Amino acid sequence: MQYHHGNLRPQLVNCAYDWISANGIESISLRKIAKIANVSQTAPYRHFDSKEHLLAEVATMGFEQFSSEMSTNQTTDDPAGDLVRCALIYIEFGLNNEHIIDLMFNYPIKKSDFPNLLAAADNAFGMLLQRAYYLLEGNEDSVRLNSISMHAYVHGLLTILQMNRRIESSATSAFYKASSAAQDNLEKMLRSFIKGLDSL
Repeated sequence: MQYHHGNLRPQLVNCAYDWISANGIESISLRKIAKIANVSQTAPYRHFDSKEHLLAEVATMGFEQFSSEMSTNQTTDDPAGDLVRCALIYIEFGLNNEHIIDLMFNYPIKKSDFPNLLAAADNAFGMLLQRAYYLLEGNEDSVRLNSISMHAYVHGLLTILQMNRRIESSATSAFYKASSAAQDNLEKMLRSFIKGLDSL
C-alpha cells in the first residue's frame, strides 16, 4: 500500500509500533519500516532525523496507550483500592505489550530531547501521583516518595511475571514456583504493599 505524503509520518509510526510489538526493538531500522510501509527507503528520512527519533515517537504512542488504559480506572471512595486497580492495569498492559513497555522504560532514549515523549511519560506518572494524593491526603513529600516506591514495586512485579512466562510450565525451579504464586496473589501483594505507603 502506498501512503499519501500527508499521512506518511503517522503511518510509519504505526508500522514501527506494530513491528516492535511483535518482534522487539532489535533489528529495527528506518529502511525496514520503509519496506513494511511499502515506500521508498529514503521516505522515512523526510520525517525522522534518525532511528532514535522514530523510536521516540513509538514510545510516545506507547505512553499514550498506557495512559488511555489507566484512565479507565475511575476514582472511588476507596483510594487504596483505586491504587491496586491502577497497578493491576499497569501489569496487564506490560504483559500484553512486553516489547513496547521495554521501549518505554528501558531503551536509552533521552526523553528531554523529545518534548512530546517527556510529556506523555509525565502524564502517565501523573496518574499515579493523583491516586497517591487521594490515598495520602495531599502530603506532597510523602506522595512523591511513595509514588516512586509504588512505581518501582509494580514494575519489579511486572518484570518477574515476564520472566515467569519465559519458563516452561513444567519447570520445578524455586523461582518459577515463587513467581507463579505472585501471579496468583497479585492483588493481595499489592494491597499489603499499599498499606505501608504512608509510613514514609
